[in-house]
Amino acid sequence: MVLPRWVWDYVRVTMEGGSYAEVRGWFRDAVAPRHGVRPSVSEVTSPCSTKRDVYLRRVAKVNISSSDILVFGRLVHEVFLAPFRYGFSSFSELDSLFNKVINDYGDVGARHRDALYEVFMKAVGLALQVREEGVPVSVEPLIPGALIGFSDFVRPDLLVGFIPVEIVSSLPGNDDSSMGRKDLAIAAYALAVEAWVGHPVDIGVVLHIGVNGGVRFVWRVVRVDDGLRRAVLDLRDYVARIIEHGDDPGVAGNCPKTCPFYGVCHG
Repeated sequence: MVLPRWVWDYVRVTMEGGSYAEVRGWFRDAVAPRHGVRPSVSEVTSPCSTKRDVYLRRVAKVNISSSDILVFGRLVHEVFLAPFRYGFSSFSELDSLFNKVINDYGDVGARHRDALYEVFMKAVGLALQVREEGVPVSVEPLIPGALIGFSDFVRPDLLVGFIPVEIVSSLPGNDDSSMGRKDLAIAAYALAVEAWVGHPVDIGVVLHIGVNGGVRFVWRVVRVDDGLRRAVLDLRDYVARIIEHGDDPGVAGNCPKTCPFYGVCHG
């Protein structure tokens, strides 16, 4: 079922009585962008509060190498998604599938092998439930984003039925459970699905995978209300203006040291 049973129960309780939203993906006037540039969801929801990272990447064309923390985050995503993405017909295939994923990440994969394997096996258990219960799950589906002023396609980590699921991870010693920006990503995906298929999406789920002091999964149900919808659309336009006009928004006052552009902004 991908989502634990208690999460499904929480979703049902949260949605009792239905939900009303003035801003829907199919309402063109509500979602129409104010600029010609269409940013990606990751640009709009980046950790940088001023979005100077977008300016440096898209306007100043600054190239940077990925840090171990960013590589680790991608690896956690791949390890978790692997059982859903590739499938498996027997348990004997699991170790080969796991090794196939982490071997592409060199030393980072080897250094965190035990924790990553625990993440992988938790995902295998969820994948088996999906198979048993027949829940429709899409891995990183390509959803048209231009209809709501984002990039050509947007890609949630998972789409469970019509529920977008986003994954955020943290490295040992850098455990940050703040997931506010992922709420904005959920809102963007909800709007994109609504514009694409005309089905209302009022709920999303954020999964935080932490490996600090042992692997743990923290699931959080996100209600996609009008406030969240308007917030992500306003940020979309703010980022689009930065790119379109080449305006440097300046260094943020609370730069996370994990930002790949930290050295650029702080010398």
